[in-house]
Amino acid sequence: MKKINFQHVLWMVVAILLMASTMTSCDSISKKRACRHWSRSYTHHFPNTNWAFEEEVLEFSFDIEDTTQFYDVSLSLIFDSSAVTLTDIPLSLTLNTPDGMQAMSKSHFLLNPRTNSDIKLAEDGKNLEATVVVFPRRKLKSVGTYKLVVYRRAEKADNFGFISLTSTVKVVK
Repeated sequence: MKKINFQHVLWMVVAILLMASTMTSCDSISKKRACRHWSRSYTHHFPNTNWAFEEEVLEFSFDIEDTTQFYDVSLSLIFDSSAVTLTDIPLSLTLNTPDGMQAMSKSHFLLNPRTNSDIKLAEDGKNLEATVVVFPRRKLKSVGTYKLVVYRRAEKADNFGFISLTSTVKVVK
């Protein structure tokens, strides 16, 4: 029978407690700029894989508590390349701040993997994902809820083959 070394057990318990406290306190520490990998994502799934006319304008909201950081605000579009007939999707974007200010930007998704080397295989292993940073390295100066408004300016009313659109806000080093 193997003898239990209590010193090793004690060190393992201390290590586990330290890891658990680090993982659970990261969100509260981020206010103190200790967690540099803070990010939040919000996903909108398209019913019947159709980015329809009724969803031409989409809104994503997110809360910011740390105004000392710089943030990237990006969009990721997951799509079925065999069903999509568009080669690009122009976007108009508005970032509304908690204090009533607005920042506007224009961007677009390039959907052809031959011309856009940033397109990658989505996590599901069968669809593609195109990502664009729509507000790069943005200093968000007000604490509170921000609203990202995405206006799809594609010429067609119904656009099939689109799975989801995800908005991600993350701290930039």
